[in-house]
Amino acid sequence: MSQLRDDPKPEAMLRVVRVVAPLAAAAMAVTVVVGLASAPQGAAGALFENVWGVATVIDLYLALLAVWVWIAWRERSAGAATLWAVLLVTTGSVALWVYVTWRAYGANDMHGLLLGQHDIGT
Repeated sequence: MSQLRDDPKPEAMLRVVRVVAPLAAAAMAVTVVVGLASAPQGAAGALFENVWGVATVIDLYLALLAVWVWIAWRERSAGAATLWAVLLVTTGSVALWVYVTWRAYGANDMHGLLLGQHDIGT
C-alpha cells in the first residue's frame, strides 16, 4: 500500500474522479429518466422474457452488491449501509456515482477515497 501513497499519480487520479463521477451520475440520471419516459408499455415484462435481459439484471445487481459491500465497510454504520442499499437497489448506478462523487470531494487522496478512515491491517 505504501506504493500507492508515495506515487503522485493518485492525487491526479482523484482529480479525474472528481470530474468523471458527477458527469457519470448525471448521465445515468438522464438515461433513467429518458428510458422511463420513452419505454413502451410492457417493456419491463419483455426484458424478463429474454434470457439476456435476465442475465443483465442479475449481473447488474451482483455488481451493485459488490459496491454496497465496499460502501457498508467504508461507512461502518448500519444506518448508512441500509440507506445506501436502498438507494443502490432503487437508482442503481446513479446512487453509485453520487456516492463516489460525495466521497471524492471529501478525500485528500485516493487512499482516503477508497478506504475512508480505515487503514489496511487495522
